[in-house]
Amino acid sequence: MDLFESGFGGVHTYRIPALIQTRQGTLLAVADARHDGSADLPARISLVVRRSLDLGRTWSPQTTLRQVAEGGVGDASLLLDARGRIWCFYAYGPPGIGFRTAQPGPLTGPRVLQMHAMVSADGGATWSAPSDLTPQLRDPSWYALFPTSGTHFVTSSGRMLVPLVVLDAAKKITARNAYSDDDGRTWKVGPPVAPDTDESKAVEIEGGVVLQNARNGPRRLVARSSDGGASFSGAAHDEALPDAGCNAGLARYRHGGRDLLLFTNAASTRRENLTIKVSADGGRSWTKGRTIHAGPSAYSTAVPLRDGSIGVLYERGGQSPYERITFVRLSLDWVTGR
Repeated sequence: MDLFESGFGGVHTYRIPALIQTRQGTLLAVADARHDGSADLPARISLVVRRSLDLGRTWSPQTTLRQVAEGGVGDASLLLDARGRIWCFYAYGPPGIGFRTAQPGPLTGPRVLQMHAMVSADGGATWSAPSDLTPQLRDPSWYALFPTSGTHFVTSSGRMLVPLVVLDAAKKITARNAYSDDDGRTWKVGPPVAPDTDESKAVEIEGGVVLQNARNGPRRLVARSSDGGASFSGAAHDEALPDAGCNAGLARYRHGGRDLLLFTNAASTRRENLTIKVSADGGRSWTKGRTIHAGPSAYSTAVPLRDGSIGVLYERGGQSPYERITFVRLSLDWVTGR
């Protein structure tokens, strides 16, 4: 089902899918409404949301989750915390401020690309006022940071883990993790996962190890952490995961005695061929994969659903990857080729 389509409501382009399932089984799908064009911040962008109470068979009408009078907001990421609350992290760009126009200096303010958070305790029906997390996360020597869009998680120890993209003092882009051990009251940022990394996703595997999977050229870069996603070692490219320089989806699937990893991305040299793959050994090997959309496609995120099916929210189109954002519900048997 196409949830967000170019032109609807007078919006030029919808981009950047985020998806989460609440404890009650409600699905929330969030996207950028890029009003005047397809460009990133500092363009005029709002966040919009749709909800499903029946595992994605039907969806509520589109509503605005966050809109600002000046500047824009985008790159939403969703997280279900240990208390059952839904967090929406996103980038806020004051007028004229985006990833490439922000400057070093104050911890936050009108010249800083900021990371904000909103929280819902009722399954996304209502939300808190935004809070600015930037002063806790930002080194004043950095040019910019923003949260990686999509779906994030809480580790078995209760740590909230949100991958970031940082443009540091040397203007180098790296993936790092923001993390909180007190239910989101305070936050810290770890060192880079590896040099020249970009948007990334993390998942916890057996033994409490955090596996980070990052955008880094024509193959995905993978690293592992033994300290809850704060620092990493053994970074290397995974030859089984070709990538179009794009954000991807990564999730742990545990249902019916199965413990697997799911990975979705544009598995090509360009933004096309949206594919889902499965690993049964903690990401050391992957199935060949099943193509969800062979044509133009880009960002995606995947969520295991409470009935054992798999929800994927992804960008796709006929001529461009950014014509619509589509939700599909897949069976594990289809994904594994049974």
